[in-house]
Amino acid sequence: MYDTSGDTASGVIGFAADGFPIFGPYIDDDGTIRKVLSGYTLKSGARTNQNGEGAFPGGSYDGTYVDDYEWQSGDGDLDACNGMERAGQYGYYVTHAYPWVMRCFKGTPHSSFEK
Repeated sequence: MYDTSGDTASGVIGFAADGFPIFGPYIDDDGTIRKVLSGYTLKSGARTNQNGEGAFPGGSYDGTYVDDYEWQSGDGDLDACNGMERAGQYGYYVTHAYPWVMRCFKGTPHSSFEK
């Protein structure tokens, strides 16, 4: 769906339900082709086992669960939905690290996706 060599910027590989384009992971950053970076990072420390009966997993944050990650403003290139605006156009990006694909919608999904 996109050149995986990293020699060219990725084009549009699809469209999200809200109409925004989805791009591959490579961008042209002022003449340098590079992978976009997610703003999600693995939390440090240990999960809380809230009731002692195994309903909440406890253990260290190791990436096993979605909640092991948190989005940090200013970390990476992408917003909490795994997208950004470039050249006046918002789009989502696939990444080589969590969350790999979009996490939410920036716009309003078309009603046909409610089926």
